[in-house]
Amino acid sequence: MTPLASLATSALLGTERRPPDWPLLEGAHGALLGRIPRESVEKALLQTAGVLGTCQLAGFLPAKAEKIPAPAADDVLPEDPRVDLLSSILTDGPERLQAEAFIKLAAASRQLPHRLLPRALECGRRSVALRPSLLRVLGRRGEWLAAQNDSWAYAVGGGSAENLSDDVWQHGSLDQRRLYLVALRERDAARARELVREAMSSEGAKERTAFIECLVSGLTIDDQDLLEATLTDKSKEARQTAARLLSTLPDSRYAQRMAGHLAPLLKSAKKFLRGTAITLEAPAAFDAAWKADLIEEAKPKGLSMGERAWWLFQIVRSVPLSWWEVQTGMNPAECLAWAQKSDWKDALLQGWAEAQAAQRRVEWAEAFLGISLPPNGPLTVFDLLDTLPPALRETHFLKLLTDNDAKMIAHSTLVDRFIKGLPLDAPMLSPAVAAKVVKLLKQRIHNGESRYDWQLRQSLVELACLLPAAAFDDLANGWDLAKEEVQPFAEAVARIGIVLDQRKLLTT
Repeated sequence: MTPLASLATSALLGTERRPPDWPLLEGAHGALLGRIPRESVEKALLQTAGVLGTCQLAGFLPAKAEKIPAPAADDVLPEDPRVDLLSSILTDGPERLQAEAFIKLAAASRQLPHRLLPRALECGRRSVALRPSLLRVLGRRGEWLAAQNDSWAYAVGGGSAENLSDDVWQHGSLDQRRLYLVALRERDAARARELVREAMSSEGAKERTAFIECLVSGLTIDDQDLLEATLTDKSKEARQTAARLLSTLPDSRYAQRMAGHLAPLLKSAKKFLRGTAITLEAPAAFDAAWKADLIEEAKPKGLSMGERAWWLFQIVRSVPLSWWEVQTGMNPAECLAWAQKSDWKDALLQGWAEAQAAQRRVEWAEAFLGISLPPNGPLTVFDLLDTLPPALRETHFLKLLTDNDAKMIAHSTLVDRFIKGLPLDAPMLSPAVAAKVVKLLKQRIHNGESRYDWQLRQSLVELACLLPAAAFDDLANGWDLAKEEVQPFAEAVARIGIVLDQRKLLTT
């Protein structure tokens, strides 16, 4: 751990719990640190961190290594010649624009200019999401450079999880071991499952839960036995994680048992001239056998639903959503409409919301977007949007922006959360939707509705990174900056112009 990182840890934990580990440096830097009075530990810590941080930004070098590293191997791919453009993007560009630059370089079989490698590695250090695209354009020299700085260790070994050695599983950090497991799941799911099985008898509760969670990657019925065994784990978090994963496997014994608990409660009867009427009753009494499936008898304190509703809710959230469609003959939207007329509305809707959060069904996500979501539940409109494929996602995003009901959520929040929910390599918006979104937002700005909305100013710059080329002019032009209502957006408009120009240059 570096001296600055050690001081940061002391600041976060509190100097009483963890006294600062004062750095001992030689020369002028050590003399400067020695002049800091330590009567107040907290003040001294902040001043010391300020000195170290300033030195780091100025290029202060650590002590020379005892062994000089071998030179970097020659790179295979040519460097991209657009040094000034890439330098500007790495310095001031939005993260999504940086990812686009890396992706375009990789597609053109080029790599970053060597003089920009330190800056690019720093960008990757700050953003985990940026790393997959960055690692493709670092080249051998970039990997060599990363090996010389512990802060850039994420890029060593090609930066990909596949290059992590088996030794990582035995001696790596928890994050490294999780990365190793996920990568191994893709290559050899049976071996990864066996490693998790062995770890469940020797690791701590935090590790056991984390490793079981890794099974979500490529989860199949072959994982059933391991997950079933985890239902009796000492850790409540591990048990709940295993149950949640099993509930996403319709053919699992757990999902079938939960459906079996529910089946007697669902009744259908033919009504004269009214077709078939479907009714649902909550359990009349608690079955002690349910405890083996993690159904709790006593409801949490402060929960608004009654005891029977609590039992019903727990069963509903663990039943595959597809079961309801088969048993009722209704599609997801019809199921939600039926539930809202039920005596057990809250238990059903909240149970289905938790089931959707785990199972991530596209049809149910669309249906939930058509109703008011259960309050304080696991689902938000942004979770639902993230579940949808790109075409549906942008269609519903535009609908949220244009519907009057969407005024419950600020437009800037909708735009910001929508963009942040997209991966950095997400496809551009379609030209038609992009044009409508830009037009709507510009209208709100020009009529003064967003005059004090500082968040929207930043979101517009991020939105510029998601527009197809056909919509560039729509966003860049037509701003009446002479209007008082629009003047707060002057800086954002200027940045939009820069970002769009940089995106054009990236395509040349």
